[in-house]
Amino acid sequence: MPSIVTERFWLTSTSGERILGDLYWQPTRGSGPLIIMLHGFTGFKDWAFFPYAATEFASRGACVVTFNFSLSGYVEGSDRVERPELFARNTISQELADTVTVVTAFAKRTVEAPATWWKRWNKRLFLLGYSRGAGVALLALRLYPQLPVERLALWSPVTTFHHYTERQKKRWRQRGSLEISHTRTSQILRMNVEYLEDLEANAARYNLQQAVAQLKCPTLIVHGMHDITVPLRSVQECFAQAPPDLVHWHIIPHTGHTFGVDHPMRTPSPAVMEAVNVTAQFFNL
Repeated sequence: MPSIVTERFWLTSTSGERILGDLYWQPTRGSGPLIIMLHGFTGFKDWAFFPYAATEFASRGACVVTFNFSLSGYVEGSDRVERPELFARNTISQELADTVTVVTAFAKRTVEAPATWWKRWNKRLFLLGYSRGAGVALLALRLYPQLPVERLALWSPVTTFHHYTERQKKRWRQRGSLEISHTRTSQILRMNVEYLEDLEANAARYNLQQAVAQLKCPTLIVHGMHDITVPLRSVQECFAQAPPDLVHWHIIPHTGHTFGVDHPMRTPSPAVMEAVNVTAQFFNL
């Protein structure tokens, strides 16, 4: 593996908290595209295959950015939600705002980054979103068409943000928050009712089927055939609305939503390596 350099960066979010991120690049390679990666629900920038994928893309010449959404609740050096009060405040609106903040900061070169980083970037900018992060990436391109994103990769993409029952929503409003169990850490976390109110107030804006129908850039979908979190059929139905000349499919057999790995990832699974390879090809790395 070539020598990959990593560097920390911070940005100020509209939430009032910091967006903490990492830059990955290989100083000895020629110029390449910038790939910004968006993590999923209860995820963070160092979750499972994210560092592996970022390192692999960087080894092939890309400049890669991973970051924590400002209200993810994670702090550096921990893989637990150390600030549950931030997690409780998070909304789709805030994750969209953070995405715009990060993309715009790099596009306008307002991020404090080494000179060698900027020299390696060829000014092409791509997004890669995983799970809920894939839905946020889709929405960002629909709602903020000024973002200079040329290609989009969606790994295990969600097809809706609104998957709560009427009973859940009623209790959510009564109690002011919804409790969820973080299966990996066994933490009981809360989501404030503002999350639900944000979804309901923006039902049309957050419609992922409409975002798919309005796709403007080449888009790769990588999905596990046996994904039970987001079934493949629902993704196929959602993306049936997309301009057919823009959508590229890659279905990985014998794997599910997380491509066969847990956090921490000891070794990359064959499915993760396949996802990375097909995405690198799509990004012309």
